Order: sequence, then C-alpha cells, then structure tokens
Amino acid sequence: MSVTVNRVAPVAHLPLVLGVLRKLEIATLIDSMIPPHQDQVVSAGRAVEALVLSILDGHHALYPELFINLKYRSEKSI
Repeated sequence: MSVTVNRVAPVAHLPLVLGVLRKLEIATLIDSMIPPHQDQVVSAGRAVEALVLSILDGHHALYPELFINLKYRSEKSI
C-alpha cells in the first residue's frame, strides 16, 4: 500500500498559545484592570490576546514599519 502526499502544511501553534492564554485567564485579568469604554467593541483583554497571537504569527500590528525596516536590514546584510 502506498500513500501519496500532495501537500504538507505545518501545524499552527496559535491555537495552543490561545488555549494557554485562555487557561491563564489573561483577558479576564486585563479586563479587571481596565474599565470598558462606552464605544468599545472588543474588550481590552481580547484585544491583547489578538495582539499576542498576531505578533507570534509574524505580524506586528502596532509598529509594522519598524519591523519591516528591521527585516529589510537583516535581509540586506546577508
């Protein structure tokens, strides 16, 4: 019996990290320290979870131009 593999996709680590963040109740802790704003759509804790996952995925949402420049410099020096 032979098996043909057409494509290999890496198992993403983000669900595991999100599970740890939720188990540690990071969002609840942050939400208990920061009062909600009347126009707030997402809680501060959930926003921090999203930022952590975004950074770990390689997307730096807060300062994209800084990291783009650093990436460019490191690639240029190689």
